[in-house]
Amino acid sequence: MRRLFLVPIFFIGLISSYAQEWTKKIDSVLTIVSQDELFHGQVLIAENGNITFHNAYGNNEDNHKITEETPMAITSVSKTFTALSILILENRGLLKLGNRLTEYFPELPYKDVSIKSLLTMTSGLPRFQSTIEEYGDSSKVYTTDQIIKLVAKHKPKSILQREVFAYNNDNYVLLAAIIEKVSGMPYAAFVRNNIFGPLNMIHSYVYNPAQAIDGKPLSANVGPTLGDGHIFSTAHDLYLFDQALYTDQLLSQDILKKSFEFTQLSDGTLSNYGFAWRLHKNDDVNEAYVVGDGEHTRASVQRYMNTRKTFIYLHNISGSNWKGVYGAVRNIWEGKPFEVPKKRIIYPIETNLYKKYVGTYLSEVFGLLHITEKNNKLYLRPDPVPGNEELVPSSETTFYFAEQALEWEFFLDENGNVKGLGLRGKPETIGPKQ
Repeated sequence: MRRLFLVPIFFIGLISSYAQEWTKKIDSVLTIVSQDELFHGQVLIAENGNITFHNAYGNNEDNHKITEETPMAITSVSKTFTALSILILENRGLLKLGNRLTEYFPELPYKDVSIKSLLTMTSGLPRFQSTIEEYGDSSKVYTTDQIIKLVAKHKPKSILQREVFAYNNDNYVLLAAIIEKVSGMPYAAFVRNNIFGPLNMIHSYVYNPAQAIDGKPLSANVGPTLGDGHIFSTAHDLYLFDQALYTDQLLSQDILKKSFEFTQLSDGTLSNYGFAWRLHKNDDVNEAYVVGDGEHTRASVQRYMNTRKTFIYLHNISGSNWKGVYGAVRNIWEGKPFEVPKKRIIYPIETNLYKKYVGTYLSEVFGLLHITEKNNKLYLRPDPVPGNEELVPSSETTFYFAEQALEWEFFLDENGNVKGLGLRGKPETIGPKQ
């Protein structure tokens, strides 16, 4: 009988050893890249419903150490909470997904727009920011009520036919407004009472500068429109949310599965956007994921529902470095080759070289690009965008944006003359110098 138990114990030991190996590698890489100011955030990985890796690194905007309990901006990941709130209201019989937007806001000129089309980004609504820029004061931050009044007055036309996918944050801003009208309480309070509270997500909150929630401080960097973002959370709280979606704790599985269904479009094709979740399915993978991008942040929740795996990634301040850091962590977890992201260098370039780079470049990828020089610094401006973005040198011919992942290269001919400008290492993207 002793031999019968040796084999499973041996393999259990191997599995445990492998898990310890990849978690140590991830921790080592994240420690290195956080010291190089390439990562400030939290990572959580769960397998079969159990947390196998969870840690925090770096500092926040106030230079305070990020811990596993530090709430961080999750930007568009917030949309999943808006969508779930709509389903909770539907389950209570307070609305139907087929209800029209004009049932709640009859002053708006979009009679064919339904709640479901808002959820699936198939409403065809115009982007309301264009109306603000044309008829309002773009220097001010508008509340949702002010936006609705402005749109009702000027009636901008839908930009697409219905049942065509078009990502537009205004869909979820209007969903939040519907939640408030139907529930009779502020959006933040509804989400707190019906999702955060029941799931014990004690470090999560809706950040509303128009009305401080739970004593959280106000911020001029966050606008007062809600529903499309402005939730702060932690990797562990998002894990609690993820796990609850496998249960009937908030809603039955029959209702929850609506969030993870492909959307039929008018041309007969399927959109991979459900209710705030992107979907990917084949024989081996049944994945739902949501990504949030801020000015300097990145947040994502990836759910592998057939294997019950979860990958949660929150990246603050240095979010422009997310791709390399994320890729390394993901590859280590999956047992694939990986490369540790390197801190960008500032090359000691001879600034007289800038003179031959200054000019206009016509790119099929980016349009007309203007390169200028001022005070021994090189700048790029796409036409007709106002303002300039500094190009930081990484070699005599390559440059990068300090706060973006894009890297550029001035391609030279055999005589050292500038042929054009394109993405670093990709001559096929060259825009010839004009």
